[in-house]
Amino acid sequence: MRRLRYMIAAICSAALLACSDLDLNPKDEAATGNWFQTPEQFEMNLNVLLLHMFWPQERLEWTGSNQCALDAITDDFTNRDKLLSFTNGSLNSTNPVATAMWDNTYTAINRCNKIITELHKVEAQMDPELRNRILGNARFYRACFYARLLMHFGDVVVVDENIDIESEEGRNAAYLLERTDRWSVLEDVLEEFDDVVEMLPREYSASEVQRATKGAAYGMKARTALHFASIRKWDTYGLGNPSEAERLFGIAAEAAKNCMDLNVYKLHDSFPELFLQSTKNSPEGIFVIPRSKAYSNGSLRQYLSGQSVTVKLTRTPVGTNALGELPSWDLLCSFLCTDGLPIDESPLYDPSEPFKNRDPRCSYTIVEFGTQHLGYEFNPRLDVAEIYSSKEGKMVTNNDSRTYLISGNSNQYASYNGLALKKGIDESWLSPYETEPDKRILRYADVLLMYAEAKMELNEIDDSVLEAINRVRARAYGVEVSATGQYPAVAEREQTKLRTIIRTERRMELAFEQLRYLDLYRWRIAEKVMNYPNYGLPAKNKARQDAYMQYWFHGAVPEIDESGCPDFSRTVKGEPSFFESQANKLSQRQFIAPKMYLWPIPNKTTEVMPNIENNTGY
Repeated sequence: MRRLRYMIAAICSAALLACSDLDLNPKDEAATGNWFQTPEQFEMNLNVLLLHMFWPQERLEWTGSNQCALDAITDDFTNRDKLLSFTNGSLNSTNPVATAMWDNTYTAINRCNKIITELHKVEAQMDPELRNRILGNARFYRACFYARLLMHFGDVVVVDENIDIESEEGRNAAYLLERTDRWSVLEDVLEEFDDVVEMLPREYSASEVQRATKGAAYGMKARTALHFASIRKWDTYGLGNPSEAERLFGIAAEAAKNCMDLNVYKLHDSFPELFLQSTKNSPEGIFVIPRSKAYSNGSLRQYLSGQSVTVKLTRTPVGTNALGELPSWDLLCSFLCTDGLPIDESPLYDPSEPFKNRDPRCSYTIVEFGTQHLGYEFNPRLDVAEIYSSKEGKMVTNNDSRTYLISGNSNQYASYNGLALKKGIDESWLSPYETEPDKRILRYADVLLMYAEAKMELNEIDDSVLEAINRVRARAYGVEVSATGQYPAVAEREQTKLRTIIRTERRMELAFEQLRYLDLYRWRIAEKVMNYPNYGLPAKNKARQDAYMQYWFHGAVPEIDESGCPDFSRTVKGEPSFFESQANKLSQRQFIAPKMYLWPIPNKTTEVMPNIENNTGY
């Protein structure tokens, strides 16, 4: 990487490098040049870059308060009747999530730069292979961090490597820096991923810390190129460029194929088991960061605990904790039926039994009504007062129903839309509400789907494209890809139709993996789907609930659009006005385009750096 070699944010220039043990357990003392003498010390500092605050996805993984999971800003998610500033149109430069993303990312880049700078001072005394591995990891992480900044903020700040931010002169120079065009920096990021491939190993031994690999570099390059290829293709606000889109789709396809051709990774045998906290070191993981309480040094950001756990759990086993992070009706309606058709086309779909005849990932992701979950039957029906508990071996009060019909008192803690998250959650998530599932930044199924999407957008649709999609889909059905009679294998080769299939496949496969919002941004469909309402169950109104129960669960089938998203204002069968007259409009999402396709730069940065202007509209 040329211009990108040393980039930092002046606002983060005072951040010090902490050190860590091999288990990501950060020490208190600041890292100085004395902490960069031996290979072990460099590797300790590499470990710091795997702290979860630098790869935030869930609550409490950020620094500061008022944070949210990244899925919360998408149409896969409903939180009661509440909206965030990302979903109600009020996003501004004081937003704590945007501020933390900017600050934490630049702090991480500063750490990468420190490792690289100090490594050059001692590289003559170090084994060349080990030196390359350390350098390759630091440069890989830095490229990932800059790719993230480009995706979220657009133009970035580029700082020459000779600026010494620890000196007064260097700080004064840094405060006068300006942002650099995102497209030129993008080329440097893609080049950086290419460079580090030669430095990184294909894989690590079982006894080694699982850091970056060649596959991770290829895969993250594919993700980055695909993101900006999509913007070049779909943006209508001045960023569209068909020739650049084609070039970047080609880069994405090649990088994904290079990752596949390493023959290091394969899909995990079982889709639902992949996400359990007991599943470690899956062959599907390409870039994975472990969570651990034992090695957390007391930091809640190194594992999931407290509200980060309870907001994902059903009401009955958790007691008084409120369920807040719900799969949306949008997501439920987006899963295909077992004939491979969307619910508005399939004769198999019955809105009164929405989990019947659906892609298996539907009930792997969302708790199916009437099934045991966390030791209790999950049944949100408004007229069911008791459910059976396999854990207690008896009938117990149904706290997952908003039971106004029975008691006259709506259960305020029950799911507002009748849905509950299942993906990755089992009884090990219960008291003391501490869990350690691996954080999967990149997995093999995503690479297969990125390859298929890039090739489809190039209109180079061949057998390899269909096989990549079908390998992902067949795994969901628990069969071999060749067993095409046992799952709805994809055979479509027409580009427009295949685009819908791939977008739907990504949503079914990757739901609640913190990637949906980037797909919404790059496809430029957030301005459509994020302006739909969130729907749920009627509450605190007996007449409304009586009427709703005639239709349980849905009294109509919404139209599914070309991106696989339901439009509840357009129904294809059933009661036309159901969603407005019988269901409950919990909230009205609002997304302002093109403004919100980029996040705001924190005001504390723009206030002290006079040459840094905020993104348009903030």
